[in-house]
Amino acid sequence: MARHHYIPQFLLRKWATNGRLTAYYFETGSGKVIENAKAAVASACQISDLNSYFGVHLTQRDFPETGFFTPRVDTPAAAALQVMLNKGVRALRPEQRVDWARLLVSLAVRTPEALRELGPRETKKAFALVEAIAKGPPDAERKVSALIQANMKKLQRNFPLNIAMDLSTDPEKLGAVDRMMWWVCRWPRSTILIGDRPLLTFPRAPHPCGIPLNNPSCLIALPIAPNAVFFASDNLETNHKARKMTPSRISFAVNEETIWRSTCIYAFDKSPATFVNPRVEGKAKRTWRPSAR
Repeated sequence: MARHHYIPQFLLRKWATNGRLTAYYFETGSGKVIENAKAAVASACQISDLNSYFGVHLTQRDFPETGFFTPRVDTPAAAALQVMLNKGVRALRPEQRVDWARLLVSLAVRTPEALRELGPRETKKAFALVEAIAKGPPDAERKVSALIQANMKKLQRNFPLNIAMDLSTDPEKLGAVDRMMWWVCRWPRSTILIGDRPLLTFPRAPHPCGIPLNNPSCLIALPIAPNAVFFASDNLETNHKARKMTPSRISFAVNEETIWRSTCIYAFDKSPATFVNPRVEGKAKRTWRPSAR
């Protein structure tokens, strides 16, 4: 049984020391926030067989992970991230901008929520179309229906993975992100959190890590290091407002939004505990929301 990451390890490693980072999450059973100062990057943000095909030859079972997300999305994006951190956004080559855009777009379709929703919805739509096309003698229609039912579980699993890979390479989506204005905001010390749903947008997208590209005021934010956040926007007014914010206000807003959108929060060390704990607990108990600061 393979374990697949839905948040790339190369991104989480920026918060780690010797492969370990500090994790915060709310444990329903005990009714309190758990702090794990020895969370392993290798086991964070992963689910067994998340990116595995069902009903295919063993050699093809892990193709979405080993043949697509790792070599075509995460590895090129990791190289682009190092360029941004070492030399700045302007040092990115055109193909590296596309590599980074592909990562951003992919995050929206790699979350467990996205794969869970895409499966039944898209499979039923496809099967409805097949059934409509297959109208004919009653015996033929029954055979089509039986075939659909027999393969429903397998295809509900495989369909969303195929859709996720297609959307991650959609030229229109990649182009929309690539054409945005990009910049990185930095801090002199480790102050930024990252979550298991790390991509943030203003306004919020309906689903975790979604990007409302059809909203003209869309602002993308992604923590890329404990002292750096990547931003992108295609709107001059949004860009101007974001750049006018003080670093402390930006870190406050990004960290609160990270807590709000994620189920597990990761930090460089234990220093953010007094900030994180009451908000994680308040979110779980519905007594806290991000401020309008």
